Amino acid sequence: MTLPRILARSEHPISRGYIDPDALRILYRLHRSGYKGYLVGGSVRDLMMGRTPKDFDVGTDARPHEIRRLFRNSRVIGRRFRLAHVFFDGGKIVEVSTFRRRPEPVTVEPGAEGSEDLLIREDNTFGSPEEDALRRDFTINGLFYDIASFAVLDYVGGVADLERRLVRTIGDPETRFREDPVRMLRACEFAARLGFEMTGDLLAAVEDAKGEIRKSAAPRVTEELLDPLRRGWGAPTYRLWSSTGLLGVLLPELQARVERASEPVGAEVFWRMLAEADRRRTEGEILPEPALLGILFLPMVLTAIRQASGGAARMDPGRLLAVLEDVVNPIAVRLSLPNHSTHMVKQGLYTMGRLAETRPGDPRSRRVVGKAYFPVALTLLSLYAAASGRYQGAADAWEEVVARAGPRQRHAGEAHPAAPFPEALVPPPALFARAELPPPSGTASRRRRSRPRRRKASGHANP
Repeated sequence: MTLPRILARSEHPISRGYIDPDALRILYRLHRSGYKGYLVGGSVRDLMMGRTPKDFDVGTDARPHEIRRLFRNSRVIGRRFRLAHVFFDGGKIVEVSTFRRRPEPVTVEPGAEGSEDLLIREDNTFGSPEEDALRRDFTINGLFYDIASFAVLDYVGGVADLERRLVRTIGDPETRFREDPVRMLRACEFAARLGFEMTGDLLAAVEDAKGEIRKSAAPRVTEELLDPLRRGWGAPTYRLWSSTGLLGVLLPELQARVERASEPVGAEVFWRMLAEADRRRTEGEILPEPALLGILFLPMVLTAIRQASGGAARMDPGRLLAVLEDVVNPIAVRLSLPNHSTHMVKQGLYTMGRLAETRPGDPRSRRVVGKAYFPVALTLLSLYAAASGRYQGAADAWEEVVARAGPRQRHAGEAHPAAPFPEALVPPPALFARAELPPPSGTASRRRRSRPRRRKASGHANP
């Protein structure tokens, strides 16, 4: 048994005033009921660094059915990892999990199928707080805050690594990454988000095990790809994924486009778009999720358009739609994107060109403002303009209309001269006005057949 390093209340910066009140209620009720109640994971790490946690997770020695009995506003969820969600007003959820230990490895004959597969598929083996800390991914995430003593418990050296600003795995990094390959993506994200360095053995393990990421469930990987974009540290995270080779495994099409050696101009615009999206998110702006996905698809779409058009200044709408289908659909299937999200990405990429080529005063363009994909297209155009220095006038004109009109469509005043769209993404406006991507399969609306109107009786009898 390993004794933890204990930081008394006077030795750490965490105050109960910084902890979510509902999470505190859960901790107090567990403690009063005779159970251990610890704040665990990223919330302790962030509080130790003076940051505001995204959420507050609770660890306890109470079993899931005991947690359910203590909190009537809770529900036990999960199969691989059973835990309780405690629900509060406003849709808030506090996650409460029982302390666990690493499951025993499955015995497989040497050389048999799966003999080298360490992937964790079952994780419901309960354990002690020490065992729970040792089964976590990184030392900086293995800290506990004990509500009974107001002390921080460190079984894994996390406090020292916070001081050294290091991301280090708990245990052998290659083993931990083969158990859960998504940890490689998370290691880069933590380093980017916190401004930390990754240890040398961790980086070497990523190089050796990066191909294992293909074994992870696609929805989980997609969530990891989107999370840094949503939260404002997308550019540094994607740079680390690119430099470690993880991006090349997950999205080789994108990696080939953003390497400076192959397409230096397009790569620079891509990284600037990510940085601009991060800046806006940091300032509190919520960007549409299809627009964030559109940033990832745009370099591939522009390259495919250049190849398909042979350098021509314009492209037929039908060919443009075919290019979008060919580029977006295979990757969307691989990432298990919902049909609606895929459609919004394609329509947003298709429509951003129309916004660059027309102005709000043009009658042909007014109806696009009411479309569901308009915010996606405008966000993409605005990010592209900020990153490339082109078409800023068009982006400003459309954003001014949105700011003045609010939720309703309003007419813009002065029309501005039209500008060509970059990379031949948009066909001529007259053709473009006719074309619109079809909705996802199964959602097409049916036209109502009009009935002939009945004539009203005149009130006079026919002769």
